[in-house]
Order: sequence, then structure tokens, then C-alpha cells
Amino acid sequence: GLSGEGEEEEEEEEEESDGVMTVSKALKEVLYFANTHDGCLRGIKEVLQALERGEAQLVVLAEDCDNKEYVELVEALCADKGVYLMRVPEKKILGEWAGLVKLDMEDKVKKVCAASSCCVRDFGVQSEGLKFLLAHIKAETGGAPDEPEATAEGEE
Repeated sequence: GLSGEGEEEEEEEEEESDGVMTVSKALKEVLYFANTHDGCLRGIKEVLQALERGEAQLVVLAEDCDNKEYVELVEALCADKGVYLMRVPEKKILGEWAGLVKLDMEDKVKKVCAASSCCVRDFGVQSEGLKFLLAHIKAETGGAPDEPEATAEGEE
């Protein structure tokens, strides 16, 4: 049976940590763990439903999403619910990180399905990436970070 799939992916995550954590690495890690805990929702309907139900903890939107109304709806709902909205450059990248990947027999990525957006309702694991991301979000949203030099720049 295929019931055990997704169990043996833990090992190869390690070699990526060359000690430098970036926002994109952190996000990738967060989505990876959310996925393994069934806490990552993908697709327009799922994301909007999670936002409306107040389940979304983090929403990620692809910048090349061509559905303008959808983007505005997500932005409005995130603002309304106080959910942080992150952006990644491309749907393809987001699809890969959100686990929309078809593997062939040797676990090589065969096809990446694009995802315009995804949201996390369960982070699954308190990973380093999650800590980094939450600190980043706190700084971005003007929550009091420990470093006083985080002045409010980049105000629109």
C-alpha cells in the first residue's frame, strides 16, 4: 500500500542549513512541515475558506497570480482577519514549496504544479524556520521586536 508515503523525507532536509537562514528558506521549511502535518491548504477556494473561518495563520500569494480580483480578495481578507500575507515571485515556486509536486519512481521531481496561493492553518513543527519567520513577521508588522533599530521604514 502507499499509506507510508511521505514518511521518509526527513533526512535530506538537513544539508541545506549552511547556517544562513533567509526568509525564503524559512518559508520553505514552514510549508514543508505544515505539509507533513496536513496543515497546508492550496488553491483559491481553500485559502478563502480558511481565511473566512479564521483558520489561516499565514497566507502566501504568488506575485504572478493573474487573477486580480482574487488577489484583492485575499489581501482584504488577510487585512480583515489580521493574517500576515507573504509573497513569492512565482506560482511555480509556491507550488513546489507547498508540496504540489509529482515525483517519479526515484523521487525525482517530475512535475511541479503551480499554486497561486496557499495558507497554513497548522505549522506542525516549531522549526527554526518558523521562529525566524515569526520574528520577521513581527518586525514587518511593527510588533515590538527586541532590536530597537527596526524603525518603520518602507511605509507605503
